[in-house]
Amino acid sequence: MAGELEHVRKALRELDKSLKSLPGDPPPKDVHKLRTATRRVEAIAGALAASDGKKSRRLLKSIAPVRKAAGGVRDMDVLTANARKLRRYVAGDSLARLLDILESARRQNAAELDHAIVRRRKSAQQNLKQYTRVAKEVLGKPDSAATFNGRPHDDLQAAAARLARELGAWLPLEESNIHEFRLKVKELRYTLQLYAEADSAFVDALGEVQRRIGDWHDWHELSEIAHEMLHPEQDRTLVARIDQTAKRRFDRALSSANALRGKYLTAPFVQGI
Repeated sequence: MAGELEHVRKALRELDKSLKSLPGDPPPKDVHKLRTATRRVEAIAGALAASDGKKSRRLLKSIAPVRKAAGGVRDMDVLTANARKLRRYVAGDSLARLLDILESARRQNAAELDHAIVRRRKSAQQNLKQYTRVAKEVLGKPDSAATFNGRPHDDLQAAAARLARELGAWLPLEESNIHEFRLKVKELRYTLQLYAEADSAFVDALGEVQRRIGDWHDWHELSEIAHEMLHPEQDRTLVARIDQTAKRRFDRALSSANALRGKYLTAPFVQGI
């Protein structure tokens, strides 16, 4: 399990580095890096919780507020980038007003992220350091010695199989549940990226679904903001364009997710993880 251990250590180091170096008004790439790092570590803690639940829960508790705050900033960065793509389709000042709304929300969310990091940095870094030892105890053993409840056990493999079964048993996908499906897809992808024997084609397919659903969700969020904050008549051209884009993105996301389920999330494939 040396390969898995090194992947885990790298993920823990990357989050520690992001927590240490993030500036007060972070650029989008640094926010994205922090958010991704927290998601990866959450997947690790979830996968290894069977071996040390107490320390896993402690780690998750210390980084969850940071991940949520980073998510708020990252959302505004993505929505702003999407809104700017509409410049050539919309005349007037509708888009300028929407951008002002998004940029104001970004400043507020960045302040909340800075506050969360100031409050949580020390405890999070201490827990990351301690969790490195947990990972070594669980994953640093020879395969034949890695046991749980007296049975040969690979925490990462078991976690991946559980997540794949959950996705395979998901209710028919629609707007009300496809975002939650994406979060589970992301968790499975991050877990498999730590597992040395994972099927690379499956990992890539999960990434594609994650990206397409995420793209739809961003446009859906932008649509909700536009409907709430813009004028229904004065800004109707911009709002309609956002709605149309969100609908196209949903159709693509749904098709991609259903193809993933049909190819990879049926019983024979899941049992082989």
